Amino acid sequence: MGGARSIEAILERQGRFREMRRRLADEGGAAARRALAHLPEGPWMSVSRQRGTGGLAVASRVADRLHWQVFDREILAAIARDTHTREVVLSQHDEHAIGGFDDWVRQLLVRDDPGRQSFLRQVVRVVWGVARAGNAVVVGRGANWFLDPRYGLRVRLVASVDVRVARVAAREGADPAAVRAGVLRNDAEQAAFIRQSFGRDIDDPTGYDLVVNAGAQPESAVADVLLAALHSKLGASVPR
Repeated sequence: MGGARSIEAILERQGRFREMRRRLADEGGAAARRALAHLPEGPWMSVSRQRGTGGLAVASRVADRLHWQVFDREILAAIARDTHTREVVLSQHDEHAIGGFDDWVRQLLVRDDPGRQSFLRQVVRVVWGVARAGNAVVVGRGANWFLDPRYGLRVRLVASVDVRVARVAAREGADPAAVRAGVLRNDAEQAAFIRQSFGRDIDDPTGYDLVVNAGAQPESAVADVLLAALHSKLGASVPR
């Protein structure tokens, strides 16, 4: 999604979105107002995904069905604009682990690099803001580890390495051997990022409300499963 000039712009836009929902509920009468007031914040969905599971496509399908908004790379772009930092520098922090001593030294020496802790604070601030305003699907960023699980659905999409390699290789027209190495590297980096940032195991099922094998069914069917779980958990807060 584009158009947001800064973190504040994202939060302000999401606030306007919530106010619009409130006005529509007022026009819809008492039943609509009760549905909107069912939760003090949210609703939202967080989507953690392995590379090659079609996470962004599934999230977009869910958002389209609900008339919600998807937040993915836009979060990174907003932080880059707000901190006057190049997005390419921030991407070194985004869902990647910090390696050895040389990486820590680089953080101290590279001008405009806000540092890992500063970056994480900004990510949490943006994600919490959009989730609190509601009607948001947040892709990645470890959102499931710090958002209040009472007000949203925390999803993890997985698939076998073979399935994911085949999908990525077909989509990118790349050599399967190179893709496999990239997929495995991405898995390791995401796991290390969650461990370093939140002290959790990315594959711990208790960190999610739903873990789905996205390699066993098409994206449309996965989206249906997520929507059913969202309605089941949050009820009247989610439109059908």
